[in-house]
Amino acid sequence: MELSTVDFEKGLHHCDDVPSLYREVLHCYLEEFSPLLDEDALLASDDEAKINIHTLKSLTATIGAYAFSEFVGQVFIKWSSLTDSEKRQEIRQLNHFLFEVNQKVQHYCNENLQTD
Repeated sequence: MELSTVDFEKGLHHCDDVPSLYREVLHCYLEEFSPLLDEDALLASDDEAKINIHTLKSLTATIGAYAFSEFVGQVFIKWSSLTDSEKRQEIRQLNHFLFEVNQKVQHYCNENLQTD
């Protein structure tokens, strides 16, 4: 499975099959992660980085981006043991796939504008 795959049907199911709730979750996700991850901010504090990475892991699972969520979870687990250079590399890789997921989520939101 491609890391940027989003299973919108499963994401909707995760939100109790309530389209308006799922759309709100998607909008909250985009508000939080459309700017992508800030390398410098994540490198400044391991605690803040782990909070942001864990939030990304959780939200991507909620919206249906399971493969990416698992990948983010692996980064979360090893974060504290990485050098700054390795952390930068991981952040860039996360941002690459985050950008792709964000595009898919934005497209889905644009295609599903109806209200309940």
